[in-house]
Amino acid sequence: LDLRRPPAGRPVAAARAAGLAATVTLTVGSDCNAGKMTAAVETARALAARGERAAFVATGQTGMCVAGGGVAVDAVPSDFVAGFTEELVLEAARGADHVVVEGQGSLLHPAYSGVALGLLHGACPSALVLCHPAGRTHLRVTAAPDTFAIPPLAALAAVCEEAARWLRPARVVGVALNTLGLDEAAARAACAAAARETGRPATDPVRFGAGPLADALELVPRDRAPAA
Repeated sequence: LDLRRPPAGRPVAAARAAGLAATVTLTVGSDCNAGKMTAAVETARALAARGERAAFVATGQTGMCVAGGGVAVDAVPSDFVAGFTEELVLEAARGADHVVVEGQGSLLHPAYSGVALGLLHGACPSALVLCHPAGRTHLRVTAAPDTFAIPPLAALAAVCEEAARWLRPARVVGVALNTLGLDEAAARAACAAAARETGRPATDPVRFGAGPLADALELVPRDRAPAA
């Protein structure tokens, strides 16, 4: 079943999601294959478990299978990635106070920076969750392995916040680590180190739960006046 078939139409984004009353959160990554979809799903589930009206917005094939809907943005012409994202977020916000959007790629990746920026500007989030595979030091670039070093997490958070600020200020409120391959002690140590470095709560949402991320998102103000 090929889900990489974009819907009809060519929507153009206009930062309409910046005016939503809902808290919109986007998962952003240090790299591709960093756990952005899983972090988004687990965060939405954690919010729902607290009685919050939370929606997960899928932007890739696996996420679409989980959510039962969405758009595979890697099949969308680049000019319309932000537009489709905006439409998905506006629709989800009709029935939710928290909208958690699945991120794709990375702003720093030579191949996938375009889709990452399209999602960021289409969703116009008020909060970001930074996703990172613990222990990975270089971007996964098949044609040039071990060429592009991944910056420190604090620097990555600043990059994502700066790119968001061009349309709508958004803060990285937490870090979601993928600790696959680490034992529990090492995984907990990695989360503690990420929290110290960034000054934000850090967790592996699969191993340790997304509670710290949900805590942070419940504190995000919902004053959604458009950016100047």
